[in-house]
Amino acid sequence: MRYSKEIEKFLYGQYFFGGLRMAVGVSLPAVLCLVVFRQAELGFTIATGALGACVVDMPGPLKYKHNEMLVCSVLGFVSALATGLATFNVFALWATVVALTFALSLTVVYGNRWPQISFATLFMMVMTLEEHFTPWHALTNAAWILAGGLWYTYWATFVSQWQAHRIEKQALAENVFACVDYLLARADFYDVDANLDDCYRNLVERQTTAVEMQDAARAIVLRNLPKLRRGKLDAGRVKLFNLFINTVDLHELFVGAHTDYPLLRSTFGNADVMMFFRDLIRKAARDLEDVGLAVLHDRRPEAHVNMKAEMRAIEYEIELMRKQGLPERNPEAYAAASSSFRRIWSGVRFIDKMKKNLAAETPVAQTELRIDHKLMRFLSGRRVPLRQIFSNLTMASPSFRHALRVTIAVALGFWLGRLLPLTNAYWIVMTTLIIMKPGYSLTKQRNTQRIVGTAIGCAASLGLIWFVKLPAVLLVFMFASMVMSYSLLLFNYAASVVFTSSYVLLLFHLLAPGSMRIIGERAIDTVIGCALAIAASHLFPYWEYRLMGNLVEEMLAATRQYLDSAWWWGNVRHVAGGKAAEMPTSETPRDTVNADERDFGYRLARKNVHIAFANLAQAFRRMMLEPKSQQRFVPELNDLLVQSHALAAHITAAAPLLRSMAQHEPDGSQALQRALSAVRENLTRAQAGKPLPTDQGETTKLLKRDLDTMVVEIERAGTQTAEFVGEIKLLALQCKQMLAASLLIRKDVEVIRLPQT
Repeated sequence: MRYSKEIEKFLYGQYFFGGLRMAVGVSLPAVLCLVVFRQAELGFTIATGALGACVVDMPGPLKYKHNEMLVCSVLGFVSALATGLATFNVFALWATVVALTFALSLTVVYGNRWPQISFATLFMMVMTLEEHFTPWHALTNAAWILAGGLWYTYWATFVSQWQAHRIEKQALAENVFACVDYLLARADFYDVDANLDDCYRNLVERQTTAVEMQDAARAIVLRNLPKLRRGKLDAGRVKLFNLFINTVDLHELFVGAHTDYPLLRSTFGNADVMMFFRDLIRKAARDLEDVGLAVLHDRRPEAHVNMKAEMRAIEYEIELMRKQGLPERNPEAYAAASSSFRRIWSGVRFIDKMKKNLAAETPVAQTELRIDHKLMRFLSGRRVPLRQIFSNLTMASPSFRHALRVTIAVALGFWLGRLLPLTNAYWIVMTTLIIMKPGYSLTKQRNTQRIVGTAIGCAASLGLIWFVKLPAVLLVFMFASMVMSYSLLLFNYAASVVFTSSYVLLLFHLLAPGSMRIIGERAIDTVIGCALAIAASHLFPYWEYRLMGNLVEEMLAATRQYLDSAWWWGNVRHVAGGKAAEMPTSETPRDTVNADERDFGYRLARKNVHIAFANLAQAFRRMMLEPKSQQRFVPELNDLLVQSHALAAHITAAAPLLRSMAQHEPDGSQALQRALSAVRENLTRAQAGKPLPTDQGETTKLLKRDLDTMVVEIERAGTQTAEFVGEIKLLALQCKQMLAASLLIRKDVEVIRLPQT
């Protein structure tokens, strides 16, 4: 790992930029109140509202972010007011806290940013627990919290609008870097010393991250499409739009480069060709990384990564294989190596194209994909059905169970904080709220990270307070800790906790110098809060496997739709039993449907299958953090993920070959149609839960044999070019791999018996 590059990406990326925006927005009103008005308590109250609103200030479209911060500020005002009015009596306060905790925790049913809104409003409630207010003071305190929330909302909105172009470039750069990580994971497959199972696990994780980054960039780019200015499209916006489309297409090129790696390893072993493949992909990743850095720095790509040696070496090795008769002795291994090289070569050319577009002095005026209202179909809506919360008031709802767990933990934490010496109720409750997540696995993970991070943060704070006596220097350290805390929150929670603990303890020290006791008290409160959170997470559990049945079904449906769209996009006539059949999708294709509609349909299905895959992969990863007694069908689900990714990759690789087939053989091939129909049938029957016929293996062998016969017949006819014959061979290989993958998927699903919700 090149740490200098990682530091550069962090400092110029969206996370550090967001952390700086948050730290300034939260600390500025507090500093002004302290320095100008000498009102430290007022500044702390306003900062509380700002801190609550900043929890919702995550990467995403500005329109939604603005509305979500407004909702958070208003709900925070209501919760702070209700808590403040109840402080006259400890029992009334306890009842109010319990009721608010349950109601606000239940809002996670709305998804999207509502878990963050729920936590932020509960945070504003917690910050009033240790005070005693009159009704007027309660209203005033809540109003100042609302003012802080509104201040931060419009501060963040102003900065985001001012830096909108930069924020968009940062999201695009993160998308590029996720693609880089995916390439590096793909390169590991050609390292024969690397464990193949570990390679697959890493690939699934990188694929999931790449899908998340694509979705985040898509949400911003498609809401800021290029617009006409003086009869021409805005050149700057065109460049960013094209960069996003190119990155998605490049990712697909390398996804389609997936092949039979066990076959390659068993055939070539430690041969030089495997090393050349590995080094070529890693160099391509370095070249692509420079594209992302160029976008961040708003400069031309500078790196000159020479890949000619590896490409020439692979070409030589493949030619040597041909001369040595490998195509006849082991046609599948030869086809796997040659098709992989073609895909990687296309990817390298694609990266060169992206670099030239970024370096062009004359901006490109034409978009890679036609600007059309259909693009809005790629965006996910964020409507909030208000009545949905009432339908979840049942133990069958995971959100309801989560709300009960959080409420019980907060209720106990409140009383323990009031009863035990050297403890503070608000810190115990705050720790519990921070750690407790809807899923057991995330709660367990956060618990460990919170304890370790707090211990390190307390130790660091003690060292700073002991050796540094100047308040101004401590203030600088505190602000730097704030920035790092918010910057690391989304991708390194443990490190974020270290800096959070550090800046909070430094803040208390600056407000009350000489009180070292507070650090020990915070450590005790944190341990109690963590213990409550992990204990409560075992109450009314809704284990991850209960949610995975639907995710498996969704992934199978999305994969089948992707196959249909690739079939349709290729415009190859469907044939069933020797007769032309209609396209088996929600829309019936006709020859009058234009190419753009086919392209949009294919891209949309491609996006949906990746998202469905990512959802299942994330759920599987969470399940693996749960107790072993609650893990179900681990080998089958793991293999299902691997085979589903492989099948989607083979469909991606086959799609352009199907188009070429349609151009040269308009009537298609009976063998090809039967093979694709069998793949679709496997997915359909897997989704329906129908058992595998005993003769399915033999049927698959016959279909593969028919594909080989198809290739031989086209080659012997001599009516097609050598290039097209080569494409048919690759298409036959992809179809055979699709048959194998879909059959394995069907076998896995037949064993898996997960509940449907």
